[in-house]
Amino acid sequence: MLVGFGPNRLLFAQPISADTLRLSANFRLGTIHILESAPLPADVVRAALPFRPGDPLTTERLQAGLATIARLYARAGYPLARVIIRQLDLDPAHPDRLLLTLTVEPGPRLYLDRILLQGTRRTQPAFVARLLHLRPGQWLRPFDPERMAERLAASGLFRRVDPPLLYLTGDTTAALVFSLEEAPPGSFNLLLGYQPAGNGRGGLVGSGHLWLRHLFGAGRELELQLERLPGRISRFRLEAADPFLLSTAFLIRFSFIGRQQDSTYNRQDVRLTLGYQFPSGLQITSSWRQEITRPGPAGLRLAGSQQRIARGNATLLGFGLRWQQLDHPVAPRRGLMLTIQAERGRKTRSTRQLAGLDTIRVQTRTRQDRLEATLRFYHPLTGRLVLVGGGELALLRASQYDAADLYRLGGARSLRGYNEEQFVGVRTARVLAEVRYLLTLPTFIFAFLDVGYVATAPRPDRPIRTTWHPGYGLGVQVETGAGLLNLSYALNPNEPMLDGRLHLQLMLAL
Repeated sequence: MLVGFGPNRLLFAQPISADTLRLSANFRLGTIHILESAPLPADVVRAALPFRPGDPLTTERLQAGLATIARLYARAGYPLARVIIRQLDLDPAHPDRLLLTLTVEPGPRLYLDRILLQGTRRTQPAFVARLLHLRPGQWLRPFDPERMAERLAASGLFRRVDPPLLYLTGDTTAALVFSLEEAPPGSFNLLLGYQPAGNGRGGLVGSGHLWLRHLFGAGRELELQLERLPGRISRFRLEAADPFLLSTAFLIRFSFIGRQQDSTYNRQDVRLTLGYQFPSGLQITSSWRQEITRPGPAGLRLAGSQQRIARGNATLLGFGLRWQQLDHPVAPRRGLMLTIQAERGRKTRSTRQLAGLDTIRVQTRTRQDRLEATLRFYHPLTGRLVLVGGGELALLRASQYDAADLYRLGGARSLRGYNEEQFVGVRTARVLAEVRYLLTLPTFIFAFLDVGYVATAPRPDRPIRTTWHPGYGLGVQVETGAGLLNLSYALNPNEPMLDGRLHLQLMLAL
């Protein structure tokens, strides 16, 4: 049996003539009676109506109000509730107004029997259930088809999501049927940039990013990224994640990052993260991280009385949280994303130092504290305009600082308008403001303003220095036959207009 969800469950218990409906468009509402509404209080039902006594009452407004009541009961766990108009007539107490009398029959509580999927090849019903925080045998509370469709669409794993249909499988059990069109199982992002020559660091920069999503139909992810920067700098990243470990609300993530800084040093970073996802979308995580730094030929040289780059091993434990609610995975109009990661650990340093006419090896053990945060919010302005705001923050505190441990700022993914990794410090931050004009999703044009902050590492002969770096520019994101194209031109006030940074990103669906 197919059960509808909408105005087809709004019943008239007494005959309503066409004359009465026409009159309702010319009259204002007088008294609203709620005869029966259990299990919800009558005051709650009355407050949910989008009209009040004294408001004009039209057929469209009446139907919209009754549909609102039906959704209210569905969210309370009664998706089969029927809203009945017992009376719609002239109000005896107010002859120039209308009397509206309603009754709500809630129907039985419904419990989830199973989830069925239409149009999918990889997606497993258990994954959809986990994504929507549903379990077989669970009371369907709340039941909000539109909200369910929005959550599935916001995951970015589906091209098309229709609100689910409700099929009765028994007196108090039902199946949810989702009609879905899966997105491609992965994407390859190619990012190219041109930065003008300056201090020997100009030229072409680029990175390739392979992102496989929804592996085995259970939302698992695999990422591979390779970056090439001027100055013989390269970075490699491998990341794998399972958002629902062993079909539970726990997530697990493994990442490896390797960085080769010309012949100065090589650094490897291994991190294991375990987390828990709440139905609200909040994630809390704990992490273990191992950092290994090895100096190269240039890093082994002495700078003054000690080795340029120390041989280092660090172990850090961390705690983090993440919360994300976006209405679109690629071009959101409304939503918020927040991530915070705090870590503390110990680092063992081994370095050569001058002692008279000889060199000795000195080993020290220091404590490190790190804090990293990212914030993005999206808010519609007027018409097609959307405001994007937020920023990033990174803090490092230690008794001794090594070049390999510092944070880097600048480039296409951080401070636009400046060269890749142009600034290095123990504290970095960026505040951004972006105005987008949406055309047809996910196409938009945008203008942006970035302001960066950098605090350099202290030295014996120089205290911490802080600097501010503004940047601005224009860009466009266009959906093409080959994929999603994002093109931007970024500037800063210290350089000529024609010496801007050009960034091109092409996201190819696999």
